[in-house]
Amino acid sequence: MDRKKMLSRPAAYFIFISIGFWFFFLCGAIHRLTEQGNILWTGSYFLGLAAVSLVGGAVFGGGICFLVYKSAFRPGKVREEWEEAWHSSPGKVFGVSFVLMVLFWLPGYLAYYPGICAYDMPIQTGQIVSGSYNDHHPIAHTLLIEGAMRLGEAVFGEVNAGIAALSLLQLLFLAFAFAFGMAALTRCRVRLWLRILLLLYGVFFPFHMYMSVSITKDTVFSAFFVLQVLALCLILRRVENGLSHGQLHGQLPGKLDFLLFFGTIGMILFRNNGKYAMLVLLAVLALVFLFGKERRKLWGRLLLCLGTAFLLGNLILSALFWVTKAQQGDKREMLSMPIQQLARCMLYHGGVGALSEDDNTMGEGDKALINDFLLDQGYLSYNPSISDPVKSHTNTYVVRYRTLEFAQTYFRLLVQYPGDFVNAALALNAGYLSPFDESHADINQGSGEKGLGYVQTRWVEEELEGRGIYKDSKWEWLHERLESRADDNGYLQLPLIKYLFVPGTWLWLLLFLWAYLLVYRRFGMCIPLALFAGYYITLFLGPAVQLRYLYPVMAALPFAALLCGKKNMDEGTGI
Repeated sequence: MDRKKMLSRPAAYFIFISIGFWFFFLCGAIHRLTEQGNILWTGSYFLGLAAVSLVGGAVFGGGICFLVYKSAFRPGKVREEWEEAWHSSPGKVFGVSFVLMVLFWLPGYLAYYPGICAYDMPIQTGQIVSGSYNDHHPIAHTLLIEGAMRLGEAVFGEVNAGIAALSLLQLLFLAFAFAFGMAALTRCRVRLWLRILLLLYGVFFPFHMYMSVSITKDTVFSAFFVLQVLALCLILRRVENGLSHGQLHGQLPGKLDFLLFFGTIGMILFRNNGKYAMLVLLAVLALVFLFGKERRKLWGRLLLCLGTAFLLGNLILSALFWVTKAQQGDKREMLSMPIQQLARCMLYHGGVGALSEDDNTMGEGDKALINDFLLDQGYLSYNPSISDPVKSHTNTYVVRYRTLEFAQTYFRLLVQYPGDFVNAALALNAGYLSPFDESHADINQGSGEKGLGYVQTRWVEEELEGRGIYKDSKWEWLHERLESRADDNGYLQLPLIKYLFVPGTWLWLLLFLWAYLLVYRRFGMCIPLALFAGYYITLFLGPAVQLRYLYPVMAALPFAALLCGKKNMDEGTGI
């Protein structure tokens, strides 16, 4: 590796140390917030935390940067013939990977037959039975469930069999996406031992098995997300992208362009926040196209492909609304962060008397608006880790029709109580920001019901049985053990390995991958990370930290890291 091709050491160390600083700063603040319930952001506390974080960040981030530079100039090893043979057969790798993942996930399918009907399933089936649809949950996924129910009745004589067919279909689709990723890594000649590790991750990581049989929009969306990331990475890596072998990259649209196109549509149809993640990617591509000096044809083609797919996806959504006469759902989900921030401000400064720290310094006009926004003193239900208890009392009329008044109150309180706004945001997103936070594991377990751990498996049995959907496990012994592991969050008991399971690890892996690409001046390969960034923005504004929300990142980031991070390609020049 030519040193001149890498970022200068001062700049590289600055980037890595900056990431390390924020890692220590946020983890430290979240730890104190969890232990004490509140943080007073005094100057002395802020400076003390910043000083400790700077030292920790210098050691942690600087150490990683040192290892990156050291590995850059180490001579590569000559591949053995037996390893080289695995680089020439991506088709076989796809087949083997697909079969292994299906075989190792099938026991979960049999144990939870017809599937894990948790999360939003009761609400969506309620819409289907009543014929009254809305877009609080993706209408395309609700119609997919309806199609499975009707298929079960028409072909198998029972709804349950149709749900089982849908569960199996999405298991196969997720396995297909992962196997396609393994084939892509093979085509890009990624080291065999890295591919074996990733295959083991795909086969044995238990969340894959749980999510593959969970009838939820997030599983289908995750498969599309993986395919989208893979297609974008492969196009940028100059892998074969033509309608025939050897076609030059950057010319006519090829099969990867079509995969990118339909992946975009799938992301928009199967999660409401998929469109917002795509908007960030489109914005980045537009900036690169406008201001980039090289490969403008490539950036233009990608922008045209993704932009067209984005518009078509939204047109399909509009058509589904027209056909089903679906209503616009309540937008309170998008207000999760303001709900938490205003509720916290009311408890600490509104004079409601719920906390001894309440200083009753809030203005009467602001109190009145919050009481109109959070009905029936909903702020008394405030839970720092999840917005749902307060959100159920929210009157979105205030935001829709008193927008200016609401905005004025919100920003006035932000200026008056910035510490409370920060604390509310940190508490709500603690699981995404800190690998050491465990609040994500039990935010739904306050009721004492089973099946509400990090992996949710709870059925609303009476409702679903009335619609022809019932538990019919084909492997009860395994079902009981999987239920036990899911319900007691057993992954937290695993030393070191648990950090692959906790959500707070993945943001920092993404940031350090971005820093790694910058050091190697692989700026083009940073573009796929914009999709992750856009998705994370929607997570930070969401109602809670849950596995199903983060699962697309867990599924796609390992592939992105190996495809984007590979230093060169044997088939041609890298980016």
